[in-house]
Amino acid sequence: MEQIRTGQDIGGRDLFENPTAAFRPSAYWFWHSIPAEDVCHAQLADFKLKGIGTILIQARLAMSRDDYLSPAYLDAYRVAAGIAGKLGLKLGIYDDYNWISGHAGGRTVVDRDDLRERHLFWSSSGEAQGEISGVHPPFTRKMGADIVAWHYEGGIVEWCEWTVEAALLHPSVGIDSLDQVVDVTARTSIIESDGISCTHVFDGVPAEGQILTVFVSARSTTSRLINYLLPEAAERFIEVGLDPLIEALGDLVPDPVGFVFYDQPAAGFYKWSQISGDLGNSLLYAPTLPDVVSRGTSETFARALLALVRGVGPETLRLRAQFYAAYSALMNEAFSGTLRRWAEGRGIVLTGHEILPHVSSWSLNGGFTSIDPRVALAVDFFGIDAYRHETAVDSNNFVAQLAPKLGDSVARSNGRSRCVVETYASAERTPVRAAGQWELTLETMRAQAIRLHCLGTRQFLWHGVYQTDGRDNDPTPFSNPRFDFGPGINFEPWWSYHDLFAEETARISAFIEGATPRTPVAILYPLHTGFAEGPRHSHATHIGAWCEGLLADGCDFMFVSEADLATATIENGRLRTSGLVFDAVVLPSVTVLEATKTLHTLAVFKAAGGAVWSSGERLSTVCDGAAGRAVGTSIHLEGMPGKGDITALLQSLRSSGPDLACHSAGRPWQWVGYEAAGWWRVVLFNDGASHLISEISCGDGFACEVWSATTGDVGKATAFSHLTVALAPQEVQCIRLGETTQKTTVQGHLEHQPLLAAARAISLVDGWSFAPGPDAGFVPISVVAGWETQGFAGFSGTGIYRLALEIGDEAEWVLELPEVHTVVAALLDGRQIDRRGWRPYRFALGRLLPSVHSLELRVANTAANRYYINTPYLGDTADKSGLSVAPKLIQLAN
Repeated sequence: MEQIRTGQDIGGRDLFENPTAAFRPSAYWFWHSIPAEDVCHAQLADFKLKGIGTILIQARLAMSRDDYLSPAYLDAYRVAAGIAGKLGLKLGIYDDYNWISGHAGGRTVVDRDDLRERHLFWSSSGEAQGEISGVHPPFTRKMGADIVAWHYEGGIVEWCEWTVEAALLHPSVGIDSLDQVVDVTARTSIIESDGISCTHVFDGVPAEGQILTVFVSARSTTSRLINYLLPEAAERFIEVGLDPLIEALGDLVPDPVGFVFYDQPAAGFYKWSQISGDLGNSLLYAPTLPDVVSRGTSETFARALLALVRGVGPETLRLRAQFYAAYSALMNEAFSGTLRRWAEGRGIVLTGHEILPHVSSWSLNGGFTSIDPRVALAVDFFGIDAYRHETAVDSNNFVAQLAPKLGDSVARSNGRSRCVVETYASAERTPVRAAGQWELTLETMRAQAIRLHCLGTRQFLWHGVYQTDGRDNDPTPFSNPRFDFGPGINFEPWWSYHDLFAEETARISAFIEGATPRTPVAILYPLHTGFAEGPRHSHATHIGAWCEGLLADGCDFMFVSEADLATATIENGRLRTSGLVFDAVVLPSVTVLEATKTLHTLAVFKAAGGAVWSSGERLSTVCDGAAGRAVGTSIHLEGMPGKGDITALLQSLRSSGPDLACHSAGRPWQWVGYEAAGWWRVVLFNDGASHLISEISCGDGFACEVWSATTGDVGKATAFSHLTVALAPQEVQCIRLGETTQKTTVQGHLEHQPLLAAARAISLVDGWSFAPGPDAGFVPISVVAGWETQGFAGFSGTGIYRLALEIGDEAEWVLELPEVHTVVAALLDGRQIDRRGWRPYRFALGRLLPSVHSLELRVANTAANRYYINTPYLGDTADKSGLSVAPKLIQLAN
């Protein structure tokens, strides 16, 4: 990734006016086949023209795995990188085929069966004999046959080397102590096995009231996924998957190819017929695991394993937390640590993201609800991020969500700030998620990008720009590129407007870069609670409630780890850590902590006047020996925190910097931060459909600069005592505030829209003609209904509306388009006036003389109506297209 500049120009005017690649949108470039040189030239030049700053080449499922990393592939890769460099684009190595880093398109495990994923399964019964059978990967199968065939040779899930790793006799109910557990591993063996099941037997008979729990490991004979507990698997992945790319690129590393990006390293999330207990999926296994777990838990591996699936008395939560801590640390070091050392040896940056169970949600486990993330590179987000040079996270669809906020938090904890957010679209109107959202509009994606920037995103990463738009009349997901998590934004009719989005959002990101966020509230990330209690515990939903409630009240926050609290300083009743300052710490249904040091820090903070708030369940276990100790909270909420609860709590905190009040039905998105020199920066964004009014006050008066994200212009500082900011729908304002020695009582009003004489508005209903594209003939059309209802239901592209516009009075005129689906360029007398990609669709026509003028509106819709035709993804009605409310001609007030 592009290294962020340091020094006095950070976030300064030069960076704001001309944002570098680090702030501009980036994108995966989906290769569905090996591209010819002319295709590389054409597409990369197009991406550059549309404002994209960074490209990551990603081979997708439509490309043959035989082509991936072939000599022809490597040659094309180098050609593309060279072209990108000459264009001034940055390039990153997406590290694998399709996704799930580590398999190198299946090459990692070729002739290295020992590196294929090995898992622990278990069964419990009152009989001496039992079995493991029906092992299957529901998470993979749900994505379809093509994904199963990609993960497994021949599309078949088979196993070998069935081995008893632990066997324990214990009471069938109510284990009160580990003393009631008897290790019978040495007396239990596999007596029969094949590729799909095994039978194990104990050489005795469980007594009445006893059951036998047996843990069996097996290695997949067909999976192309690796065992992430083995450093040699990561080393082999580098040898066959990454080094060939680096060698082919040669002197193009580290510029323009400056980083490697990994994506969702995770094994199979298996279930089987006999699964039971607290753990929801199989667990990876390696020969090093037992010793690592025994050292981490001070317990035998067998008894620690039993605690994962059954309660074993008072030690249960501690054992679970410490087991998963040891397991995660082993996995982090084996895979991420190996990759980091390799990247540093090659002089490039390591980034990427693990699987995020909270994707698309505020709840910590509200996204991938079918998996238990404790078995994967997940949960320990602070620990994982310590191995990266730059933070990246995953986000799904176009709603505010936890990922960027947690990403920014872990970055700051590890000495950095902000993050890259990969955004992909999964279908919402069909159960086939990979069908994507070809109905996506530029307004929707812009609004999401601005929200993400307010939540901690530096760079927006598109998933993706496509090499091809795929095949008609073929609804197959993945292998038909069209339905590989569409849209491929460069095949949307509105693509030519993408530069508007890119320039504006890059400037917003650059504006935010120049300040540190004001975060009055720290939320403790309850890692050991997550380990011990699992993803269905209330800490997950309590986190979501706190996040949403704080943001609804206009209060920013950040997550902190127990390690952050251990190194925090407390001054004047404020807690300082991760480069941030907090007035309150929240414990969201925290039942398990790692260290007594955390309790000590919270006690000192509270005694110094800080606020410690908690909700839900109370602390029951501290893993280093302080069981039963309580947290000295200022306020405890027994239930889920509601909006009223959070509002009342926030009123008790001291304020600093500008005060932002909202005097309308909704509240704009906001970001507030402070510069080292004492100035403040504020971003306000109205992502709704109604006007919003915000009031800004700061001390006895303040100087105010308005920075235009649209143009890059910076207004002259003006002194105010009070500022009212009126935000039209979809309007964003970047405002810089500072102290002033100029005493004033001036109350400012910031509104970018001109004052219109609404009474003089002329509705342009009649006389329009329309052509579905530049080569089609014109026909009469209504502008009070979209073209999809008027005989053009399958047309996706740029439709042309024309009107002979008669002007009777010489005046300054404005054209307003109340509804456009979805982008529009306005031309008057053959000259383009401007382009609009989102509301408000308003054009200043200038001073017009009485005459008949030629008005032309070129409107582009989405690709959905054409690309979903003859597929089950279209839905009951066509997507809205064109104009659906009559345009208005409005005379400016004198």
